[in-house]
Amino acid sequence: MNNVWTVLTIFVSIILIAISYVTTVSVMKKTEQRASTTDVPISRLVREHPILMNPIILMYVVFLLFLGILIFYLWAKYGY
Repeated sequence: MNNVWTVLTIFVSIILIAISYVTTVSVMKKTEQRASTTDVPISRLVREHPILMNPIILMYVVFLLFLGILIFYLWAKYGY
């Protein structure tokens, strides 16, 4: 059972790091574009959903999704 937890923790950690890295790099590229030009309009997607490109919130969403899947799996397997 401990081996399963270790593998799952490593797997989820890699996913969280990858998602946060990609979103952070994309935000930094957009910030550099804004600094180089004057008044670049804000994307419609970001205007409608301001938390969409926030890496911290995305990490919470991925973590909660993983936690829900894990709880469901353990409930289905052991029937608690």
